[in-house]
Amino acid sequence: MKLKNCIIPGILLLIVAAQLPAQQTTRIKDVAALSGLEDLQLYGYGLVVGLAGTGDKSQTVFTNQTIVNMLKNLGVELPDKYIRVRNVASVMVTGTLTPFKKKGSKLDATVSSLGDATSLEGGTLILTPMQGPDAVLYASVQGPLATGGYDIQNADLVHIKKNHVLVGLIPDGAIVQRQYELNPLNSKELSVNLSSPDFTSALSMANAINKYFNALDTAKKDTNTMAAAQVPVAQAKDAATVSLNLAAAQSRMESMQLIDFISAMENIEFEVSSQARVVINERTGTIVAGGSVKISQVAVNHGGVKVEIVNRPEAIQPQPFTMGQTEIIPNPEAVVEEKDHDMVVLDQTTTVSDLAQALNSLGVTPRDVIAIFQAIKQAGALQGQLQIM
Repeated sequence: MKLKNCIIPGILLLIVAAQLPAQQTTRIKDVAALSGLEDLQLYGYGLVVGLAGTGDKSQTVFTNQTIVNMLKNLGVELPDKYIRVRNVASVMVTGTLTPFKKKGSKLDATVSSLGDATSLEGGTLILTPMQGPDAVLYASVQGPLATGGYDIQNADLVHIKKNHVLVGLIPDGAIVQRQYELNPLNSKELSVNLSSPDFTSALSMANAINKYFNALDTAKKDTNTMAAAQVPVAQAKDAATVSLNLAAAQSRMESMQLIDFISAMENIEFEVSSQARVVINERTGTIVAGGSVKISQVAVNHGGVKVEIVNRPEAIQPQPFTMGQTEIIPNPEAVVEEKDHDMVVLDQTTTVSDLAQALNSLGVTPRDVIAIFQAIKQAGALQGQLQIM
């Protein structure tokens, strides 16, 4: 009987991007955003009512105190000792206010249990104000929760649970009460920021913007106009920032306004430069690599040692005419098996996809694949970054 294998085979998931060039074309709006248009995170504290005995227990003092304060505001005063409500739970409410959300518009709110409630299923959040980091009220939220699951218990004998029932969502439950003041779209300080800073991408974006607007030059070719047309519409300031010049764009098209300029700019396509990278998750055996990752000429020889603890039990018979009984005693034995595999030599232009096919032909395990990638990186043959999660 086999007791344990020292090497446990697993499932290797290798995801390799399509064999595309290092630079890929994408829209500006998909990888960058105008500076000053950041989201505002909101939060608030409230109560969820209508629970079926799954709310906070009596030792959750702040829930009882909140109920007392709420009832006092409604003209009902009760001593704390009479508050024994299991159908109420204290919660934190969170949401995100995006730019240009006007007063009266709606947004989603996430409700999370704060005390020792066992479930928020079937509950309703009562009116809760939501504030930003500046302690200013920006929205209010109220409504029934959607937990997307259930938690059923029957006298501690049967427990059936699906999904996480201590967090719920109120779609469009929050109403914006105040539009937060963001940095105005000033044509003199207009710029766009890359989500992943890269000098090559920033320069490529600036060149694509200038090429687009130079092709739209419909102004009269007088001396002043020609001088203005020589001013670039976009200039790369650093790895993340590209400054924009509305006046230079208007010199090429006189009827262009600020909104027209932004709309045209964010739909321009440019070549995004991505860094070659291989990401490895040792826990799941997942390897994700871009198609541009190259490997220098290298030889790969995979050999594994398999160790098994095998139990060959022995039977001990008692002496004749005695009261003894037959006994089985374990007899563990270690079996070591070493397998030799052929050496695979990879060319200098080999990609990660080619290496994956070569390793699959050798029948390596996920743990060995990760070790091989690490060894190739240490040998300096992997032309890219190796990131281990």
